[in-house]
Amino acid sequence: MASKWTMTQLRSCGHSFKNFPMALYAVDVTFQKTNAPVGSFAEKKRFFSKKHGQYGLKVEVSVLPNGYAINVTSAAPGSIADLTICEENEGFHLVMLAKRPDEESMHDNGRHQEQHPGSWALLADKGYQGLQRRLRAITPTKKPPGGMLSSSELVQNDKIASDRVIVEKVFGRLKTLWAIVSDTYMWKRENYDMFFGTCVALTNVHIQFMPLQQEDGDEYNRYLNRILEIGASMKARRSKLASTSREKRKMRLSTLIPSVESFDEVYYDSGDNSGIFDE
Repeated sequence: MASKWTMTQLRSCGHSFKNFPMALYAVDVTFQKTNAPVGSFAEKKRFFSKKHGQYGLKVEVSVLPNGYAINVTSAAPGSIADLTICEENEGFHLVMLAKRPDEESMHDNGRHQEQHPGSWALLADKGYQGLQRRLRAITPTKKPPGGMLSSSELVQNDKIASDRVIVEKVFGRLKTLWAIVSDTYMWKRENYDMFFGTCVALTNVHIQFMPLQQEDGDEYNRYLNRILEIGASMKARRSKLASTSREKRKMRLSTLIPSVESFDEVYYDSGDNSGIFDE
């Protein structure tokens, strides 16, 4: 699939990103909840995503402007940053984005062209900030601490989001079709890559006969909101349990250790006015 869809092929078929035609594909990471892993605290911590508030796995998917997924990474633990996952997949991106000999003369005056003259671009979200130092990545501009984005920066960010929505549509179709990559994953982790890759391949076939629609993107946003709501609910529950546990511990300690006032209520006169530190 990947080798078939070069920039030459895409443009000859009329498939290009509207705002960033120099981009070959868009990338994003999708998260799936799993059961709490068995093992040490450190091992469990690797699979816990602070953003989602749950244990899970992450996979990066690269999607062409025509909606076909051309690459999926091996699943990474939920705590791994999106940028790290992409950097570990750098070999694929370097090969795929490299301009073919017949593409050197194609029009390209887009962002980061001077830094990466022999490469097409990829589109990514704000979680990939800094990737442009290694790849020709077009990412949104982040708001500076305590500052504001300019009007032109806001417009550019909206254009990136508009082109990148194709990935959300693919994720929405994928999660709608296959429960095994949508519901809580409870099978063996060593089989996850096989299941996920198979579902992506079948989704490509489905998209071929039923092109992506806005409803697919809306469905993925609903999926994300459910994941975040579950994570927030679990976090609130853990916080409440921790607070209750602390209160119970304080009550137990208060029954074992008398307060200072209780000692002041009874005074025992030894009849000896000397102090223990008197010489």
